Amino acid sequence: MLKVGIVGGSGYVGGELLRLLLLHPHVEVTMVTSRQSVGEYVFSVHPNLRGLTQLKFVPLELAELKKNCDLVFTATPHGGSVNLVPKLLDAELKVIDMSADFALKTLMIMRSGMVGNMPIQNC
Repeated sequence: MLKVGIVGGSGYVGGELLRLLLLHPHVEVTMVTSRQSVGEYVFSVHPNLRGLTQLKFVPLELAELKKNCDLVFTATPHGGSVNLVPKLLDAELKVIDMSADFALKTLMIMRSGMVGNMPIQNC
């Protein structure tokens, strides 16, 4: 069972991610963070998840994420992941960023066909 945390779970992307992951047979959502909704049940913000989880939103604490998660999704508003993702990676967490914060750089790399001096197919 993959233990997953979601950073920024109170928004639209976080809610859809929760809906998909809570129903996944090989995933356990262990933590959901939010700045505005700390202490509230997830289903109070996302009523469609009532009956699927009793999780409450918690504050973002790197040590708790590292202790409780194998993988972390970031679902923060635009610009929120730029400074956060490097900290999560420094804490040796596996991260999937759902924002567009890193998409432009990735697109530019893909269009160029190179990463550094190496063709993408060799990376």
